[in-house]
Amino acid sequence: MQRALLILLFAVSYLLFAGGATWTLGPIAGIAALAALVSPTATFAFPRRTRALDLALITVLGAVAVQLAPLPASVVTALSPHADEITAAIQLVPPGTAPPSWATLSVNRQATLYALATVALGVVSFWIARAVFSAGGGTRLFCKALAFLGTLAATLAVIQKAVAPRMVLFVMMPEARSASPFGAFVNRNHFAAWLLLVAAPVAGYCIARLHIHPTRRGRWRESIGQIMSSGVIFTAIAVAIMLGILLLTLSRSAVAGLGCAAAAGWWLGRTRLRVERTSVPAMLGWAGAIIIGVVLFVDLDGWATRLEQSFDTTSAPFSRFTIWRESLPIIRDFWLTGTGAGTYSNAMTVYQQTRVWVGAMHNWAHFNNAHSFYVQVASEGGLLLSLPALWAAVAIATLGLRAVRADKGEMFWVRVGAAAGLVGLAVQSLWEVALVMPANAVLAGMLLGLLLYHRDGTSRPDPLMPAPADVAPPVMPVRMAR
Repeated sequence: MQRALLILLFAVSYLLFAGGATWTLGPIAGIAALAALVSPTATFAFPRRTRALDLALITVLGAVAVQLAPLPASVVTALSPHADEITAAIQLVPPGTAPPSWATLSVNRQATLYALATVALGVVSFWIARAVFSAGGGTRLFCKALAFLGTLAATLAVIQKAVAPRMVLFVMMPEARSASPFGAFVNRNHFAAWLLLVAAPVAGYCIARLHIHPTRRGRWRESIGQIMSSGVIFTAIAVAIMLGILLLTLSRSAVAGLGCAAAAGWWLGRTRLRVERTSVPAMLGWAGAIIIGVVLFVDLDGWATRLEQSFDTTSAPFSRFTIWRESLPIIRDFWLTGTGAGTYSNAMTVYQQTRVWVGAMHNWAHFNNAHSFYVQVASEGGLLLSLPALWAAVAIATLGLRAVRADKGEMFWVRVGAAAGLVGLAVQSLWEVALVMPANAVLAGMLLGLLLYHRDGTSRPDPLMPAPADVAPPVMPVRMAR
């Protein structure tokens, strides 16, 4: 039951416009709560091996909650002396109005509440996924669901982009005229991050199946039949489609993340790679598939334009460097407690200095996000949020590397794929804020569970995982007759 609800949570978090609308958080949170409470003992077990990470994530939630807690106005002024200026600007408070006796560290409680719900969804998704995969047998079904639903969503996104390029899932028109919707996301970079997170573990699953069903076993006819019956071909096609459509988004940050994800996957799996006689034909086959994918999916003219824009600083009215530079005063003035999670756009109503008229928008440009998840966390959270977030990141890296090294089964490659996807997201976050979307937070939590799950000796083994060849079978005691 919990396994089915985990897959349902993945699907619904995407179909409900990726959680972009406030009203969608209710149904998504309801499914997450139901999935957690189906097996509360397993979900909230907090095993010793990952307890440091659990404590870090709880501290992150607590830090955002503190920003929402009502405090005496004098305390808020002492901790965040510049908050009144932003609050007055966004609430249009007339001069001379008496300040309230109680206030919050967040300059916009509604925005911070939405951010808290997003973070909570990601954390709970991690706990649910860890419980499901640790129970045994869930990784294979989950990877199949990712492959099918991810390919379906990617294909429909391309159709939607061709038929109704201004719509989100064919039914919703974004309010912002500058929006570039793709799939269920208003921002194509966020959709590219979602595709990266889906494709990475599916690619690991494809490699795992290739190791279990070698490409050459006996005669060619038998080998082809074996591969077709194993599902390797269909899994590889799913990965190719998702990565191809990721390239169609023209997201430079996602491509950088994809490259780093591939490098991370190679580095983590290098000790398991073996040079075989079939390696050359296999490499030629992959090279041919990549060439076909480039011809079918890659918009070379579009990418040439995007790369030209990346290095042309004269034609663009502003760049990410401009946004980061104008974010520094926020970080300086709110270094301790931040402006409140989810309030970067509100803070920029006061701190933005660049004024550029954008004809396509018929409005002045407004920096509604920092175009860097790390800059945005520093601005919105200060040390209150940045320190526990850094603690969680270090714990994830340490525990993830330990989990990959300890895995001796063939599903090792799925774990490597999950790690690679998270590395790719971390790299993309240098330029984007994809994790502010609930669908991406949910999926990142699931990949974290796929990376850190642990099965003890009493757990049922995954049906796809054979016993390691280097482990001797247990010796059964034999009673000798006298």
